[in-house]
Amino acid sequence: MRQKMLALWPLLTLGLTAGSLAQAQTAPAPTASITADTVGPLNARALLVDTQGRPQGEAAFVQREDGVRVNVQVRSLAPGNHGMHIHEFSACAPGVDAATNTVVPFGGAGPHFDPAMSHNHDKPTAANELGHGGDLPMLTVGENGTGRASFVTDKISLRGENGILNRTLVIHANADDYASDPAGKSGGRVLCGTVDRQGLSVRDYPLPGWQTFPEGVTYDAGRNLLLTGSAQTGDIYAVNAASGETSLYSRGGALGRRAALDLKVDSQGRLWIAGGAEGTVSVLDRYGVTLKVLETPKSPAAFINDLALAPDGHVYVTDSRRPVIYRVSPDLRLSAWLDLTKTPIRYGEGDNLNGIVATPDGRALLIAQSNTGDLWRVDLRTKAVRKVLTGLKNADGLVLRGQDLYVARNRDQVISRVRLNADWTSAQLAAEEPLAGLRFPATLTVVGSDLVVTQAQLDRREGGTPETPFRLTRFSAF
Repeated sequence: MRQKMLALWPLLTLGLTAGSLAQAQTAPAPTASITADTVGPLNARALLVDTQGRPQGEAAFVQREDGVRVNVQVRSLAPGNHGMHIHEFSACAPGVDAATNTVVPFGGAGPHFDPAMSHNHDKPTAANELGHGGDLPMLTVGENGTGRASFVTDKISLRGENGILNRTLVIHANADDYASDPAGKSGGRVLCGTVDRQGLSVRDYPLPGWQTFPEGVTYDAGRNLLLTGSAQTGDIYAVNAASGETSLYSRGGALGRRAALDLKVDSQGRLWIAGGAEGTVSVLDRYGVTLKVLETPKSPAAFINDLALAPDGHVYVTDSRRPVIYRVSPDLRLSAWLDLTKTPIRYGEGDNLNGIVATPDGRALLIAQSNTGDLWRVDLRTKAVRKVLTGLKNADGLVLRGQDLYVARNRDQVISRVRLNADWTSAQLAAEEPLAGLRFPATLTVVGSDLVVTQAQLDRREGGTPETPFRLTRFSAF
């Protein structure tokens, strides 16, 4: 666990007046609503250190409706203007600078934060589709070596697609020309600090591997083990929830399991695995040995994505590309249970039905549709389908605790809490949390009074560089 304390200081203002930068932006607001409740005030701090590890300043970030208020204070820098940028990764350590292919101080911070994948360095008033989201105003340092800056920008956020929590603020040696790729000829990286959420504690469980991409997670309470699966290799890892010790539980590729998406542990200790594009559901015993692989009809469009264990022993399965809900009986027979073309649910491009849970009374399923943001209720007796809520775009895995439904919203990089009524027929959004920074959160599981979420980084599978180590993050239910 790590506790983060808020630090504020009086700051002077750059030539940009407060709010003028935000008004000049044309980039869209973050997908996640900034009006939903969070655990505490949404602000962050970065302690800026030099290449010798000595503290040389601070930066504070406060979420506002019109963007993020950024206040920076530094000392012991050369007089003049200095380029200042948000970088992709959280490591203020030496690393390879892709522009020069050499190891440089703070190279571990990676390239500029570029949420819209513009691949272009530009001025701090450019929309994120045109320039890096991390391109900030310059820091001006006086003759005495101290510099202060204060501005508001909507290029970044403390939540949502443009979220900068657990990334880095880097100050460079020279001025920024706001044109030359990749960093405006701003020279070496002289100060660096990780943007840390204030007032919230989380615990990370690091995972091995450079291509892990942990999509699914479940909890085996009897053994106090978290089980997580790789969307890339199909490997399953066991993580001791107390110590964090990690071991390989089942090697990917077993009986055709090339990917492991959602995972669930049943009352017999068996592990159920959604096989994604393989169109399969695998069942493993408590030692990681494959008991059975259940196959859906062969199709190039198959994408078995999520699983729900019902109280009566049936397992319900979503397919994000084919409009059908599958069901596995207690004797491990798979069948097409509900043809969705005969319901109000309409499939379109992208991922459709995804996260799924059964209500504890065994009467209904709650299912999220990622591409539309709709939450659906399916009656298990009549198969009647009704819409419960909309507005949960990019909803992925679901966890139900009492009347609270927790939703991992992958590209939005938040966890949403939805409050349901007694019969699960209506709901309202109660809270949204970026935690201490999320990277494409995919699925959740309950561990006592806590929850654990995967930081899957699935948006980096086809392009870009994932931040390693991959990790699971544990947090208190909010």
